[in-house]
Amino acid sequence: MAGKADLYTDKTGIMKHREWKGLKDTAYDYAKWCELWGILIKWVCKHPIQDVKALLRYRWMFTYLTVPSFYDRITSGMTGADLRAARNNMNTLAIAVTETLDQLFDADLHLHPNSEKAKALGEKMILMDELVPRLITKGFPDNTTVLYQMMPVYLPSLINQHAPVHYIEASESYGLPADVCPLPSYEAGVAIEDDFPKINAKFFISCNMPCDGSIMTSALQDRRIGLPSFALNIPLRWKRENAQEYAVEEYKACIKFIEDKLGVKYDWDALRKACEIQNEQTKYKLEKWELNKTDIPPHTGSTAWLYRIFEYQHSCGNPLCLENDKKVNAIIRKQVEEGKFPKNVRHRAVIWNTPANMYPNFSNWLLECWGIDTVAEMIDFQGSEFIDTSTPETMLAGIAKQAQGATMRVHTKGGYHVIFDDLWVKVDQFNADMIIMFDQISCKGVGAINGIFEEEAMRRGIKFVWVQQDLMDPTTISRRTMRSNINNFMELVMNEEPLDPSLVDFDDSESW
Repeated sequence: MAGKADLYTDKTGIMKHREWKGLKDTAYDYAKWCELWGILIKWVCKHPIQDVKALLRYRWMFTYLTVPSFYDRITSGMTGADLRAARNNMNTLAIAVTETLDQLFDADLHLHPNSEKAKALGEKMILMDELVPRLITKGFPDNTTVLYQMMPVYLPSLINQHAPVHYIEASESYGLPADVCPLPSYEAGVAIEDDFPKINAKFFISCNMPCDGSIMTSALQDRRIGLPSFALNIPLRWKRENAQEYAVEEYKACIKFIEDKLGVKYDWDALRKACEIQNEQTKYKLEKWELNKTDIPPHTGSTAWLYRIFEYQHSCGNPLCLENDKKVNAIIRKQVEEGKFPKNVRHRAVIWNTPANMYPNFSNWLLECWGIDTVAEMIDFQGSEFIDTSTPETMLAGIAKQAQGATMRVHTKGGYHVIFDDLWVKVDQFNADMIIMFDQISCKGVGAINGIFEEEAMRRGIKFVWVQQDLMDPTTISRRTMRSNINNFMELVMNEEPLDPSLVDFDDSESW
């Protein structure tokens, strides 16, 4: 009997034909797939020559040609509210990404070497590290803010597992140690290869997130980018209230630095408006978490955390994303109210530690092969603090607190008890019976407490399985190896049979 793995061409992520999800869901899926193509075609038609130049200039740009296939993979097996939420989330993300690529390429002197227009656009641009809280620049409404590493680095690593490899090898050839986390190594490699867009900006804002490896490669990137920079220091012991005064002063200094470089005054009313939108976005995210705590978790897996990361880091305070949040929450709320649950679920799992960017559809495979529904993932629990908009001081304090609880950093900094204690809170809140613990082999921050996790899980009677991965580098730990970690546990420890035997072992080594 044919299984799901037979739908794909061997070794690739290319489907032989579209996935059948039932008449209603297949029609919806196809309509949203066509909508995505409309977004992409509209983008290319807007600046066709510029986009072709970018494709020829930047190795990472070819990854964006595979976005439709990527969207199909991360919605694999989804039906009902889950499918609708995922497709709406990802199409909204596509609109925001294409807009940002336009902003970058319009000002890119690699593509427009003698353009006075490009130079002028660059002078008004605020370039930032992708983990600097973008909300802080909403007080400069007449200036364009770009998270400099997000388009060449973070998003391509999700779309194409092979995209980071060339740049990681470039870093190692340059002299960086091979055991550095792939994320800063990848960023450094893009800088070494001169594959960041060349922007005539007046400065660059960096930060100390998420780890020491990032701090070290920031110095290399600063030299290669060649712009005056401001390093925003975010407190590590973020649970301590006495650190918050320092955090606010850091943001004030950052704002003053930007004011001086741009020659403009900060607009606190513009910031307040953006913070109010961000608070609404946070409200809808908290509702999603509450709905996933029910017996009918309506929106789980990677599309939930991918969208939240992008919304929080890139599109905070963006009305486009807020409207999508309203639509998505109405969809998933309706399914819970009606008591519909189209998933075949055996286990409710919490995924902990940093995710595997090179395998974002891992949660899809877990559900389709073994009936494991990832009702909560550590990477999703970020930016959940509401911002008090009553005064400039309270707004900065709120932004600072949110940033201290940002992607990856919220649990891997501040002492071991932060990542340890919160896990069991989430297990109880989401009624999980299983923990999938990512063992990112190049991350030095968590490895020392691995044994403590295992002991506590045993004490609580929670099924606990390690899954090795290396964030963005498929050459050290493959997707196949990740799946084998689960397969061995489910067969030997849980003594269970797979829902789809074809998915137990297959070759996707050439998959995007």
